[in-house]
Amino acid sequence: MFDSLRIRLILLLLGLLSLMAVAIGFATLSAMKRDSYDQARQSLSVASKVFQQALTNRSDQLSTSVRIVSSDFGFRRAVATSEQETISSVLENHGGRIQADVSVLLSPSGELLASTQSQINQAQITILYKEMKQSGRDSLTGIVLLGDEAYQLVMMPVKAPQLIAWVGMGFLLDQELATQIKGVTDLDISFSRVTPGHPLLLATTLQSQQPDTLSQSTADSENLVFDDVIPPYLTEAVPLDSQQQLFAYLHLSTVRWRDSYLQARSQLLLIFGFGLSLALLLAYLVARSITQPLRQLTDFARQIGQGLRATAPVIHKGEVGLLSQTLTKMQQDILQREQQILFQSQHDSLTGLTNRSYVEQQLPTLLHQSNLQLLLINIKDFKHINDTFGYQNGDLLLQQLANRLKSSPLGSLLLARLGGDEFLLLLPQQLKASELPALQYALSQEFKLGDSTMNLTLALALYVLESDAISADDALRRADIAMVHAKVRHDHIAVYQTGQDESHQRELTILRDLPLSLKSGQMFVVYQPKVSLELQLCHSAEALIRWQHPELGFIPPDEFIQLAEHSGLIALVTDWMIEQVMAQLAIWQQQQIKMKVAINLSAHDLLNPELPEQMANRLQHFDLSPTALALEVTEGAVMQDPTQVIRILSQLRDMGIELAIDDFGTGQSSLAYLKQLPVHEVKIDRAFIKDIEHNQNDELIVQATTQLAHGLGLRVTAEGLENLAGLAKLQLHGVDTVQGYFFSKPLPAAAFEQWLQDFVPQRARWFHPDEK
Repeated sequence: MFDSLRIRLILLLLGLLSLMAVAIGFATLSAMKRDSYDQARQSLSVASKVFQQALTNRSDQLSTSVRIVSSDFGFRRAVATSEQETISSVLENHGGRIQADVSVLLSPSGELLASTQSQINQAQITILYKEMKQSGRDSLTGIVLLGDEAYQLVMMPVKAPQLIAWVGMGFLLDQELATQIKGVTDLDISFSRVTPGHPLLLATTLQSQQPDTLSQSTADSENLVFDDVIPPYLTEAVPLDSQQQLFAYLHLSTVRWRDSYLQARSQLLLIFGFGLSLALLLAYLVARSITQPLRQLTDFARQIGQGLRATAPVIHKGEVGLLSQTLTKMQQDILQREQQILFQSQHDSLTGLTNRSYVEQQLPTLLHQSNLQLLLINIKDFKHINDTFGYQNGDLLLQQLANRLKSSPLGSLLLARLGGDEFLLLLPQQLKASELPALQYALSQEFKLGDSTMNLTLALALYVLESDAISADDALRRADIAMVHAKVRHDHIAVYQTGQDESHQRELTILRDLPLSLKSGQMFVVYQPKVSLELQLCHSAEALIRWQHPELGFIPPDEFIQLAEHSGLIALVTDWMIEQVMAQLAIWQQQQIKMKVAINLSAHDLLNPELPEQMANRLQHFDLSPTALALEVTEGAVMQDPTQVIRILSQLRDMGIELAIDDFGTGQSSLAYLKQLPVHEVKIDRAFIKDIEHNQNDELIVQATTQLAHGLGLRVTAEGLENLAGLAKLQLHGVDTVQGYFFSKPLPAAAFEQWLQDFVPQRARWFHPDEK
């Protein structure tokens, strides 16, 4: 929720306003509290002074009355003569005039002589007299305790002329006095006597007597808080006697200031609440004014990201408007780049023609038309042109050919460079096969390379669409199949024929299933005996691979081996073959069957520099001697890279592995490299053996090849022997070893073992007795 910019802006504005309002409210309330406290303290101070002045006035009143009594002649005479009635009358009369609550007469030694209050006894007077004597003054003015009552008392000596007595008058500190003082000070008054444990309340003007109130005094302004939990009074304690046993508590009511404070606080809360609501509305409007354009821009940016052609929101003000303009410019740039990228992805950068990606997108739609043809054009040996003349000149040739195709009268619906040196045209009319040579000639002549001209060899493949229901992939595949046939024809022109697609599908199936067949048992090894004509024994054989496909049936080795070589899968086949043969040799070695087995290697195998090491590791793994293995290579494989092949063959020969040239006589440079190859044996191709008893030329070739090989120190093996007459010819010309169906077809290992057992007893019917 707090991820929303609008919520965060609202919370930020509310937080700032709340913080400011709280700060202002706190400062205002603190100032009001301090001001209220100052006013209350000032009022309490003034009232305290008034209270003190009231006590002083009463003390003066008492002093005047007591002074009059003490100086009255009749009173002094009565005291001197101990006229008790006169004394009592004078005390009552004078005390009544000033409304004194008590009048007493003491002897010079402190004995109680007369009192207007019967509850006053000698013990109380003794305490009072001691206090008066301790003060060292000749009169006493103050608040004193007489029993449980507190009095404001004035004592003066009575002299005639010597001290003959003490006379005193006092006011009782009672409810009436407190009420009188409250009328003057406007303060509630409480008189209290402090006793151990808790105060003893003597009198108070409070509505309800609250002892806790008596212990409270004025607080500091910093701690003064007017709220509902604060007592309604501020109290100041005024000690009334020197022993601080009597106190007058002045109670100042805080109701006025507290009500004012609470009212101000309520008003501030209302103002704060109203301001907060207003701020919430304002924050919402401000946040909305900011986030709504941003949300519109976000939607706009999302649509841009989705590749939609959206219209930017109309925003003209401030940074958001600038952002809107920036996004609009970004959208235009993106659209422009997308167009460029789309064009580049669908067109060839060198020729400007459409490419394979564009063809795959557009061809399905275009194929719905009728009477269409696909024409593939390929430059033969273009890699050789690049290697000879350089890539820059090769690019110039591609551009010139592309321009010729653009300007040709064929009226193609689609013209594309599929990649490398291959071009595709989708033609609306029926281009006849007889017109292809002329088109080929027109497109291939006089290409300019600087000041020179050259002709290209172009291969043309035509596929006539039989119906508009064919898919684009099938159409392109059939055109490619036609191109494969065109490249191998002498005129480099081919038209797709019905059924070629099925052959192509068979090849794809073979390539797809070949790796799996090596693991699933579909592939197996057979062994064809190689019989020594001199010894009339069989100590060697050639291992051949066979494939029984579950759907296609038996697949000839020439078919899938050639496909494996072209597809790069031949290494898998060779590794599997070597593994199987060595495993079988290990078994025969345990069975005391001495046999040398030959394995055919491809050109790819001979170009592998790690082949000798791999062979050594396998021989060690199966605990085999290198002499148990023979490797056969073809002349064509040697011609791929003679230097590299001869180096690898030499390493294999040094290991003790026998080497043979297979299919000798069918290559192009056999005699030129025969003296350089580190081989032990030459195998004459079956083309010269199968009809040797009838064809004199074949016989002469076999005779010459045998003499040449023997002259170079090589053994000779004849392949493809099929009859006894041919065997006689081979014996006549000194051939060393023979293999072919005459002796045995290739056999599985178990059948081959059985053939070995049967060979020795039956060999007499194959060889002339005098040749044994």
